[in-house]
Amino acid sequence: MSLLVVGCNHHSADLALLERLAVPADELPKALDALTSLPHVGEAVIISTCNRVEVYAQVTRFHPGLQEVRAWLAERGDIHPQDLDELQYSYHDDRAAAHLFSVAGGLDSMVVGERQIAVQVKQAMEAARAQGAARRVLQRVFRQAVGVGRRVRRETAISAGASSMVSVGLEAVVERLGAPLLGHRVTIVGAGKMGALTADRVDELGVEDVSVWNRSADKAERLAARVGGDVVADGGLVEALAAADVVVCTTGAPEPVLDVDLVARAIARREDLATRPLVLLDLAVPRNVAPDVAALPGVEVVDIEDVRDVADRGVTGDVIAHARGIVEEEADRFLSWTRAAEVEPTIRALRQQAEQVRRDELDRLASRLASLDERERETVEALTRGILNTLLHGPTVRLKAAADGESAQAHVEAVQELFDLPTDDED
Repeated sequence: MSLLVVGCNHHSADLALLERLAVPADELPKALDALTSLPHVGEAVIISTCNRVEVYAQVTRFHPGLQEVRAWLAERGDIHPQDLDELQYSYHDDRAAAHLFSVAGGLDSMVVGERQIAVQVKQAMEAARAQGAARRVLQRVFRQAVGVGRRVRRETAISAGASSMVSVGLEAVVERLGAPLLGHRVTIVGAGKMGALTADRVDELGVEDVSVWNRSADKAERLAARVGGDVVADGGLVEALAAADVVVCTTGAPEPVLDVDLVARAIARREDLATRPLVLLDLAVPRNVAPDVAALPGVEVVDIEDVRDVADRGVTGDVIAHARGIVEEEADRFLSWTRAAEVEPTIRALRQQAEQVRRDELDRLASRLASLDERERETVEALTRGILNTLLHGPTVRLKAAADGESAQAHVEAVQELFDLPTDDED
């Protein structure tokens, strides 16, 4: 059993590549099916956010499985596998678990300590579980990751004062405006979780003129009601953009929601472009705002790469060190679990074989035991089971103890050979 992660994030790749690799929610089932149909991939989970695209996989053989997942990512990103090698990272077993735990704890985020990633980790696992792609191994490590995220935030100050991607994005918008958001008109495009975070944040900042557009009108209505805003009617997006000072885009759409034609029509209705530019904050990957929109006069586009430049990394070194210590401790726990999981099938097979020998011997002696009454038969059963359990107790304890060290696999192979037990390749 091998656990691995292959991915790209804001540290290793630019926005254009992350955009090509991104897996929107409606494409996730197909992507998970494609991964688990690979010859050496047994389980798979995909984390796809604005800052990262990562594939976690349980593989039957490490090197072939790693190459298959890398090839899948390269094909998705329309990039040569050799070129991807320079932009992606990969870890296996306890290092893969440690990376996931760092992600869930907010240590690997663009905004260190932000909480949204913990929700996204849980959602990724639930989506894979519902698709049948995450089973014993990945459910175990992802559930532990969710717990690690909680522990890091509970036992360290990593989240104290930490901003979210939304907050940092709005800070970048304020820089472009040259003035606070208070008194400006804000339109939110997308009423999902990121849209809700945006609505809450602009409400906290005292913005009173807020409107919400969403493909699903009922979600837009609920979010607008939450902050006392208005709903952009179906077909009214051009008018909403024309009236807005700031537009925050947060949808999971695979294609741009705001193309150059739509934004140009909105700009044509504005009479004060020189003094009131339209600022578009695009927090989505893939982008909600088409790249050529930035060339329009009177339009300022702020995207993920701009947000990186102003991301708050004010968490102290001591806090990071404490959090990383928790991650390493939890990675050791996961490693112990995987080692125990390696010996369990052998212990089970050894006991099944011994039980079969016991039953065969009783069957062989059935004629000589025929005169026994029911109570005497029960005594014989108890006696033979007791002998079996006593005989196997020592080897079972020692094999489990070996799982806590480095010699588990050697012990497993020795027991399999000595007792002619089936190996993984024979199952």
